[in-house]
Amino acid sequence: MCGIVGLINYSRLITESDITSLNNKLISRGPDSEGVYVYKNVGLGHRRLSIIDLESGNQPMVDESGQIVIVFNGEIYNFIELREELVHQGIIFHTKSDTEVILKVYKRYGIQKTLELLEGMFAFAIYDRNLEKTIIARDKFGEKPLYYQHNKQSFLFASELKALEDYSNKEIDINALNLFMSLSYIPAPCTIYNDIRKLMPGSYCEINNNNGEIKFETYYDLLERIKTLEPITDFAKASKQLEELLTDAVKHRMVSDVPIGSFLSGGIDSSIISAIMAKLNKDKINTFSIGFVEKDYDESERAQLVSDSIKSNHFLKFLDYNSVVDDIDNIVLYYDEPFGDSSCIPSNYVAKLARGKVTVALTGDCADELFGGYEKYLAPYYINRFKKLPFTLRKIFTWFVNNLPHNRLTNGILRRFKKVIENSNLSSFDLHYRLMSLGVSDEERKELLNKEYFKNVKPIIEERYNRYNNVSDQEKGYYTDLTTVLEGDMLVKVDRICMKNSLEARVPFLDSKIVEFAYRIPDKFKINGRNKKYILKETFKEYLPKKTLNYKKQGFGVPVDYWLKNQLKQKFLDLVSSELIKEQGIFNYDLIHKWFDEHITGKQNHKGKLWNLYVFQLWYSSKMK
Repeated sequence: MCGIVGLINYSRLITESDITSLNNKLISRGPDSEGVYVYKNVGLGHRRLSIIDLESGNQPMVDESGQIVIVFNGEIYNFIELREELVHQGIIFHTKSDTEVILKVYKRYGIQKTLELLEGMFAFAIYDRNLEKTIIARDKFGEKPLYYQHNKQSFLFASELKALEDYSNKEIDINALNLFMSLSYIPAPCTIYNDIRKLMPGSYCEINNNNGEIKFETYYDLLERIKTLEPITDFAKASKQLEELLTDAVKHRMVSDVPIGSFLSGGIDSSIISAIMAKLNKDKINTFSIGFVEKDYDESERAQLVSDSIKSNHFLKFLDYNSVVDDIDNIVLYYDEPFGDSSCIPSNYVAKLARGKVTVALTGDCADELFGGYEKYLAPYYINRFKKLPFTLRKIFTWFVNNLPHNRLTNGILRRFKKVIENSNLSSFDLHYRLMSLGVSDEERKELLNKEYFKNVKPIIEERYNRYNNVSDQEKGYYTDLTTVLEGDMLVKVDRICMKNSLEARVPFLDSKIVEFAYRIPDKFKINGRNKKYILKETFKEYLPKKTLNYKKQGFGVPVDYWLKNQLKQKFLDLVSSELIKEQGIFNYDLIHKWFDEHITGKQNHKGKLWNLYVFQLWYSSKMK
């Protein structure tokens, strides 16, 4: 795991100091070593966290001819197989690193086929002096980040936004602002700055180093790919194949020259990954989890149950939510742009705990998007049940739900009931979009944002939803979440928080063969009645304690609603003061304070929208003032 940077200037020579200044912004991504390559108007930089081939895998790496140079962030899981294939063709290798494999495969096959052959998580840049071009590329599903900025004078890229901020005009992107306030994160290709973009997953960009012409190409399209694959309709066959695929994915992700472990929350997904690791490893594996003093949020007993079953070396740290408040701003600001997934806060502590023992950790991310794990996927079921109630009973039920006060006992159930009632008359897409929007609804956002800052971003999500044709609405929802929620939220959360702690996270469920498998099986294999992730549970039920299979999904929650009423109350009020709101000219001051008053008194729980406002204002005060 590393950080990469690059600068191409169309009118002047690049110096080492140009690249070093960019590199220095990424030290936490690569604390072990630094490398710089400069030739005429092109410069590449690299920060290394050593994982494989500790002795000879340094970058930038130059081929024998001196004409092709690569900087690479990530891991290629099939690099050994690719290396053996090239060795059989007579190609000589000088290191044991996956970086050199990419370089040699590129020389042999060119960029398109290279990217099609690679199985892994990556962002890399290749400078080809023969073609006088630079190519930047990102992995199939967006595990590794890659930002770029292009103007008349130069093209820049980096693994994190912080490296490019000094080159930005610092003007807010209106689409990004609206996407963040609605979704609580900013999916690719947007960033909060209107002159910096994220390279889309499954794509690459060619830059002409002389005239600045750029060309974007897609090398992987899941929907095109699955058209070439046969559906799997036999459950027993599907279950057997899933076990083989996931075991193989875990095995490949356990290849490392440094200590490795796994995050173990006690939920189904991380438990399955940890159990497979334990079966594959002759020694006890290391597992890591966070416990919470507040029992409403604590899953440590679940994690311990699994650890005892698989006989792992289990490391557990208990957090008191009152004690982590002082770290909140530092954690949130590390993301460089507004990022409202509050589970990044406890994630920081499990990453920090793991880094004390290992350099690599496997995670259970992506299973929810692939196998129907989110509670929102059951929304149509509950809405249908509500709509079958007699009209009078529905009216009475609605009145009670809208008038009961919000407190720590009622918050969860009232929020779920309100979602059912409010969404009962929506179309399938509108329902999914509403349930994706964890922050401010479209109607509220129109009132919250001043006219020049409001933008209807719903069509952006609808286009992704409708891209998957001739399938059920549920399957369209899975695809939208894979291409939007996973890329923009879940993978961002894990990558940044692990990199903040100089830890590499690997995601076995994102192996392309597993993703494609999930799109070859019918929806009934994923959700059976109300039983979510049905095929996962059935396939791996012998790997886990029986109780684990019946646990209700809990998630990595934090008491944002409580903090806003207590420890963060004054900070929030300072961030939404009349002076700052007036200076910004973005928000409706009166509406913000109406929401806050309702939240404080318990009349409503506005934690989602208030937390997004807190995060945005914190970012704005840090970066824009």
